[in-house]
Amino acid sequence: MDRRAPGSVKYLSWLLIGMLSVFFAEVMSGSYLFPYFTVWGILVVMPLYTLHTLVFAHVVFNYGKPRLYTLFLAGVIFGLYEAYITKVLWNPPWGASLFAGGVAIIELAVIAMWWHPFMAFIAPLFVSENVLSKSKDIFKGLPAMVQRLCDTKKKVYILLALFVIFFGLVQSANSPSPIHSLASVILGGGAIMALLWIYRSKTSGLEYSLKELLPDKKEFVVLLAALLLFYAMTGIVLRPEALPGIGPQLLILLIYAVMFALLYLSLKKSKKIEPVKTVGLPVGFSWKLLAVLTVSFALVSAIGNVLHIGLISILLAWLLWGITGIIMMILSARDAIGRVS
Repeated sequence: MDRRAPGSVKYLSWLLIGMLSVFFAEVMSGSYLFPYFTVWGILVVMPLYTLHTLVFAHVVFNYGKPRLYTLFLAGVIFGLYEAYITKVLWNPPWGASLFAGGVAIIELAVIAMWWHPFMAFIAPLFVSENVLSKSKDIFKGLPAMVQRLCDTKKKVYILLALFVIFFGLVQSANSPSPIHSLASVILGGGAIMALLWIYRSKTSGLEYSLKELLPDKKEFVVLLAALLLFYAMTGIVLRPEALPGIGPQLLILLIYAVMFALLYLSLKKSKKIEPVKTVGLPVGFSWKLLAVLTVSFALVSAIGNVLHIGLISILLAWLLWGITGIIMMILSARDAIGRVS
């Protein structure tokens, strides 16, 4: 039986979930280094990521189970905001791309099918569940093979080290200077940890499941309405000159339709599948670990910036992300359509 979390606890958890989504998607990529300290970041970037994350997390947790493939499909729909809001999928601001039917194929594969599903949605929710709640539902929804990759402390620490090095170098490619790298991560991470300390002082991080912290049905309706209004406003204001003709728009709408259909099937299937039995991650919450990861990420990014090796890293990353995004799309579609074994 789900309990109702107090408003102060729930809304603070929403803020932290949104901040984590922004940190993973914008700060770690170097796309927007100081989102918590600027007017644009507070009024546009934070609502964009927070609303998407809360709305789609509600859908997954209340109408299915948070399996990897189900979360991925919801994350792809999340990532398709790069069409009607930013227009990136039609007109990338960084220049020429490979187009098919007026849609930028590389950006579709990398940004909509990898970056947003994993970095803006799955990773922040996974971290949120582990630091804000007592539940382990997302970890339980991972394939057994993925769970085995982090079934010991040693494996977890190795994966965290690789994550910090890889994404630290990615951020360095977009950071103007080593000072920007250090300041963005330390200040951003510090802001999150400060609010996390307040949250955990209220709850000890053990009182509620992530599902209990997420919006209920009434709150979902309000947040969905706010998200749709956000689309209408930003769709008109942001880069209106980049909005294409009817053909490219119809292709994106077709992709939306296919993704919603696959998400529906995946949600329906997820209800029938029992999660893998597990005790969760072998590494528990630790302020020391959070601090070490934050400082290490900042240092890797700063060093990468000094050595000018970030560009090579991000080129390799885009290739890897594009291939991985396409593979995940195929696996998720096959999983949604296939029968329960």
